[in-house]
Amino acid sequence: MNLRHRRHLVVALVGAVVIAACAPSPPVAVERSVRSGGDLEPDSDSGMPNIDAGVPPTGSASDLPIVEASSTELAWGDCSSFGAPSIDVLGTSGWECTRLTAAMDPFGDVSGSGDVELALTRHPATGDRRGAIVLNPGGPGGAGLPMAWNVRGGMPADLLRGFDIVSWDPRGVGQSFPKIDCDDAVVPGDEDFITRCAEVTGPLAAFLSAPYSAEDMEAIRVALGEPELNYFGYSYGSILGATYAAAHPDSVGAFVLDGVTDPLAGSPEGPFEDGFATLADDGTQAARDRFAELCNATDRCLFSLDANTILDDLGSQIPVLPTANFAGMPDQVSTDDYEGLLNEAVTYAGDWELLATALSDADRGDASAMAALLTVFADPSDTQTETDGDELMGESDFAEANFLIYCADLGPQITEWTFCDGLPLNRQPLTAVQEVDVERPILLIGTEHDPLTPGYHAPEFAEALVDATHMIWEGVGHTAFPSWTPCIDRAVSAQFLREPVPADGTRCEFLLGVSDDEELGDALFGHGDIESNNLLRFTLRNRGVGDEASCIADAVNQEPDHVISHVVLDVTSDAAGSALDTARSAC
Repeated sequence: MNLRHRRHLVVALVGAVVIAACAPSPPVAVERSVRSGGDLEPDSDSGMPNIDAGVPPTGSASDLPIVEASSTELAWGDCSSFGAPSIDVLGTSGWECTRLTAAMDPFGDVSGSGDVELALTRHPATGDRRGAIVLNPGGPGGAGLPMAWNVRGGMPADLLRGFDIVSWDPRGVGQSFPKIDCDDAVVPGDEDFITRCAEVTGPLAAFLSAPYSAEDMEAIRVALGEPELNYFGYSYGSILGATYAAAHPDSVGAFVLDGVTDPLAGSPEGPFEDGFATLADDGTQAARDRFAELCNATDRCLFSLDANTILDDLGSQIPVLPTANFAGMPDQVSTDDYEGLLNEAVTYAGDWELLATALSDADRGDASAMAALLTVFADPSDTQTETDGDELMGESDFAEANFLIYCADLGPQITEWTFCDGLPLNRQPLTAVQEVDVERPILLIGTEHDPLTPGYHAPEFAEALVDATHMIWEGVGHTAFPSWTPCIDRAVSAQFLREPVPADGTRCEFLLGVSDDEELGDALFGHGDIESNNLLRFTLRNRGVGDEASCIADAVNQEPDHVISHVVLDVTSDAAGSALDTARSAC
């Protein structure tokens, strides 16, 4: 990969739970975007080239004034007690954190309902300040603090210079209080699972639907002293953005919604799967089909040219394949693990080089790289630490929040199953997207082959909002910004800087200047570039290699793709061992 700001592989919630012996698994909301896993990268202001989308823009340019941050009562301070990693990991000392008290029931429906404390983080603008951009990672249930710490480093430089980057842990999530919690003794999917979650969570369980979080966004805007809210929402964050815009149209500044849902979600006409309401259609198979097409188009993916056949065959073969060249766990790859890995892989194409090696090795009888890849996906240690005795948002916490917010938003639409019946009624319900009248049209981004929020929802969402324009990224994955293509990055910058944005319906190539599938496959499935060199350096340093890490990485980066993948994944193949020995001798 060449344009992508590298992230570590992340875990996404696999929403497969058993409600009852005869009931299907609920498709729990829209799974977390890749931005909400909290993966951390060294920060930078490098940004992307100032390249337009290649089509005539619409609108008229305007200059944003330079403004000072408003003086408010928010007591910004150190982020260490909020679980922030070290400066060495973050790459910047600029992050600040604070807490904001907001009404648990901002609508006043229930007297004496109390308050919530929202955890906030911000990184001040590095240059002439034009305002603040508030980010939401989606989920529902994603924590905003680790997402912001991660994603800022890949954002265009003009946004980092001109805007404070702000995010928050939504009510009940992460470092916000009170927290959504469940009974560990009750298995997710049991008949009384949601009932026990509601009991353990307490009064907050009645105030979790989208309108309550949208009012938290308004409280954040007011607390920041911003005259209008500039907002970027991923995935489920598009629901929050649309909900906020409908409730506070006069306070809407520049809005960008990436990975938008079905606009009818939250209504009886919205999407359903096996009787369960969902936030979007399931685009997994279409994404996997596109993955297979690109894999077949290049000899840097599989040795055979029939990717779909190999993918299907490995589903039954994988449990009996050896993993002798991987010292970690699992020592055997199950069919469920394998299918989960494939579904996760199509949410983020930046890891396809490693997956191609794992598939090729397994096709030839060795599942070592597959087991190693599963370990990387399943290891949350990069983003979970302990601070002051409090656990940060871990996988189980995300699952619990995802379940409860799903039921708060979509439970009222479910008539065939009783899964959500144990949650108190949230009096302010999620509704279908409504028409809005805002000063600047909302910019929507859809990814054509998005497994979780298929790109065709973007024009539907735009039509429902009316005051909106949409773009389509011709990629595979869940959400498009930042750093996949300057076409998207430049449009996002233009939206926040109040410059002209591309025409409605603009399409952006998967990778800039690459339209042929063979070239695209070579770029997506092949190592040997700057990115793989950086990944090798990072990996080697993490394994304790000292000053020679850069030299060894440079040497190994000249090796074939599978050797580079083996070194990254710590697969102890003869080829990887030989390459490392040769590199060490040369360095």
